[in-house]
Order: sequence, then structure tokens, then C-alpha cells
Amino acid sequence: MITYDHVVKGMLVIDSEGREVGRVSHVEPANEKIADFEEAASVSTQDPINLMLTAIFGATPRVPKELSARLFRAGFVKISGHGLWSGSRFAPMAAIDRVDDSRIYLSCTAHQLDTM
Repeated sequence: MITYDHVVKGMLVIDSEGREVGRVSHVEPANEKIADFEEAASVSTQDPINLMLTAIFGATPRVPKELSARLFRAGFVKISGHGLWSGSRFAPMAAIDRVDDSRIYLSCTAHQLDTM
């Protein structure tokens, strides 16, 4: 079974078609900060999704609300893309097929990852 201990910053990410997606720039285990989020949400008037992301990153990344809530519960890997115009992608643990010493292999294509 793959755990977040197997995934480290800087690993190359390969999709199911063998294409390079980018490199791991952040690993967030499932529910690691759930207690902080729930406590802050109970006393704050701020939007809960933005509050949660601020607790995780210190700033709110550009992630659709429905995706951010799912990623927060499940944990995720943030992937920084290659090239000047490529942005970041977020892969839930369920999208990781296998991990070797320096690479993560996804069970989906980069396009499918964008639509999860």
C-alpha cells in the first residue's frame, strides 16, 4: 500500500500514458490539520474553504471549492508543472498507482487529473 511516507518533494510525476506531468512540490497527508480547521471554523466568519486552505498553505491556492474540500479530506500531492505556462495540479492519493525511488506513477492521464 502506498503511503505519504513514500512520496517526497522533488519526485518526478508520470501519468498513465508515460508523460511527465511535473514534480512534487508539496505533500499533504489526509486530515492532518482537521482539528485546526474545525476549531478555527467554529469561531470564524470566514468562508470555511478559504479558512481550511489558509490553515494548510498559509495562503489560499487557486483550487475550485469542490476540489479543495475533497483534497483536504483525502490528502493530496501538489504537482508543479514543467514550463513557463504550466501551473500546478493536485493529485489525490487514490490517483497514485505506484512509487519507485524517484518517480510517482499516476493511474490516470494528466487530463483526467485535471477533471477529477
